[in-house]
Amino acid sequence: MTQKRDLSAEKIVQTAKDLVLNGNADSATFSNIAKELDCKTQALYFYFKNRDELNSAIAQDYLKTLTETIKNECLGYSGKEGVVKIAKVMREFGLENLSLSLVAIKSSDLTNKKDFKYVLEINSMMEKFMDVFVQDEAKQMTITRGIRGLVIGEVVSESVGLFHNPLIKNTVSFEENLYKILS
Repeated sequence: MTQKRDLSAEKIVQTAKDLVLNGNADSATFSNIAKELDCKTQALYFYFKNRDELNSAIAQDYLKTLTETIKNECLGYSGKEGVVKIAKVMREFGLENLSLSLVAIKSSDLTNKKDFKYVLEINSMMEKFMDVFVQDEAKQMTITRGIRGLVIGEVVSESVGLFHNPLIKNTVSFEENLYKILS
């Protein structure tokens, strides 16, 4: 049996993420986590008051990893090409981590400065790339909102099985919509 001293918030979040990735967005119950960590459910409450708080920690970890991935994948890009690359990385990351993406979408608390910090950082990266071809701040905000909406829409639509139409590939329609937002 795992002792309380061997637990940590990070270990609990990682276990929860593993459960979500191997199951679905609802797999990270305190009971399932305790079973995986070989501890009592009550020990988890020392670190997280409830499932909402745990899901918020998962969302924060997700957004942090997404931000780091964007930084790594978009190094060397600029201008419109850079914005397109950020959008594609966000979409790809979301689809590769579909169950976690759904937890993050449902659980992100943008009034929480920790979650909002990463969203602001991603927006800032997009705005730096846009400075080359869009100077109007309101237009930049509209573009960043449009891209976030497009990416979230893609991830949610994929999660429910949409976009499997042979008429047009989902990647093609994503790019067409992305360029419409940028025009």
